Amino acid sequence: MMAMTASVFIIAEPASAVTCSVTPAPGVSAVSIRSQKSTSTGYVTSTLYAGQYLPSLCQSESGGYYSSCGGSSYWIYIPGELNFPRWVAAACVRLVKDRVGT
Repeated sequence: MMAMTASVFIIAEPASAVTCSVTPAPGVSAVSIRSQKSTSTGYVTSTLYAGQYLPSLCQSESGGYYSSCGGSSYWIYIPGELNFPRWVAAACVRLVKDRVGT
């Protein structure tokens, strides 16, 4: 006597990747891009101006407190050239999420 077996194959669709970018928040003309998550250490590496967008992580991280843009201690990582870290004050930017992929 032979037993019958059934096979089930699940074919998943390719996962959609989410990419993010940041731009200055409405009413903010420019945001300093810093080398650390703090205004008291590190230095300003460049400036992000209104209308410009930079690729970023899709989340914020806790760091040093800043008083600009209403104040906060959350920062968003901006991938830098040659793996140098760059950060922007999360309260001063608008995070834009774009879905890419199929």
